[in-house]
Amino acid sequence: MKLNLKKLVLASLLAAGFCFQLSADDAKVISLVGQANFDKMLADSKNHIMYTSEDMNSKLTLLPKSTYSSKITGGRIPRQEKNFSYLCENLYYLKKDFLLKQSGSSAKDITIDDVAKVCRSVSKMQGMMYHSSTKKKDMVLYKKCYMVSGLGSKDPILDQNTGNANGQVSYCLQDDNSFGENTYKLSYFQEGDTLLMEFLILDKMGFLGVYPIKPEKMKINVLVTDCGDSLLLYLCTDLDAENPILVKKQIPESMGERMDAIYKWFIKQF
Repeated sequence: MKLNLKKLVLASLLAAGFCFQLSADDAKVISLVGQANFDKMLADSKNHIMYTSEDMNSKLTLLPKSTYSSKITGGRIPRQEKNFSYLCENLYYLKKDFLLKQSGSSAKDITIDDVAKVCRSVSKMQGMMYHSSTKKKDMVLYKKCYMVSGLGSKDPILDQNTGNANGQVSYCLQDDNSFGENTYKLSYFQEGDTLLMEFLILDKMGFLGVYPIKPEKMKINVLVTDCGDSLLLYLCTDLDAENPILVKKQIPESMGERMDAIYKWFIKQF
């Protein structure tokens, strides 16, 4: 009986110690993603978890609770049964001191306004690197990347990255190493501690003269929440493509590589 009492006391002390170690900031992250996903992120060397699906009825499984969760869920790309459906979600738990160290910054903090500026500085994506699994080497992903003056334009303008981002709509051109030139509509939403950026493709995308991704059939969401001493980064690629036999291998590889490249770019911008 005494032994059991000692075990009970020890267990209580350990539990109390854990509660003291769990900061208010970590508690906020857990409230957004759940304990299970929080534990999975901590168990990974990059504090990262990923989910992919080729099911046309796929559900978003890693989407944090957010002001913009319903917007992302309600803005899914429509699927056609004969097509190839693809969903790739990535969730990162990023300590701000890690981000500042990666960027070589002397700043003491990162605010959601800083995040808004980074996400609108699309010209800084030019020259960003990715690892090509096909060619088995690191390569430049975007040979050109800049905002353009309007819908249908290819005339470059300076990044529109000042002030609050909420409601901003911009357009950009990216010259992708594999897919060539593509234009996107960029929609921004900013409220409180959260920022959402949507990339919606506006023209056909493909390779080797075949264009399985049609206009408005691919969307990339970048959702960032300020959690105090950390940022919670959610990246999601959602698409519906024609020619399933041709793209079934190519799309998962290519989109996975591009999501990783965006992460590597993001962590060095502060």
